[in-house]
Amino acid sequence: MRTWTPRLMGLLGKGAALCAVLALSACASSIWTPQASFGEAVRQAQQIQVLDPAAPKPPVAEVGTDGVIAKSAVDRYQKSFEVLPLPVNVLNIGVGTGTAAGAGAMGVR
Repeated sequence: MRTWTPRLMGLLGKGAALCAVLALSACASSIWTPQASFGEAVRQAQQIQVLDPAAPKPPVAEVGTDGVIAKSAVDRYQKSFEVLPLPVNVLNIGVGTGTAAGAGAMGVR
């Protein structure tokens, strides 16, 4: 009696799969080709929604900025780091602001 090796079984499996693919491809039709009017309803709906299809296109706006404006913006940004902000004393927050939170500020006694 002959024993089948795993390598031979693998080759037989691949051969059987190849034969099955070839047999099934003979029954398959060609690649689907759409009709000439395919998508016509969508194109018509888009044309209906356009306000004025013959309207001229607006002029292309210039994008960006010139070099002088850009340089002055960078200079202002860099100068903002030259002077450090004053330190905030957290003990005095809300003290001496000139507004009172109580009813006495509104004239009610």
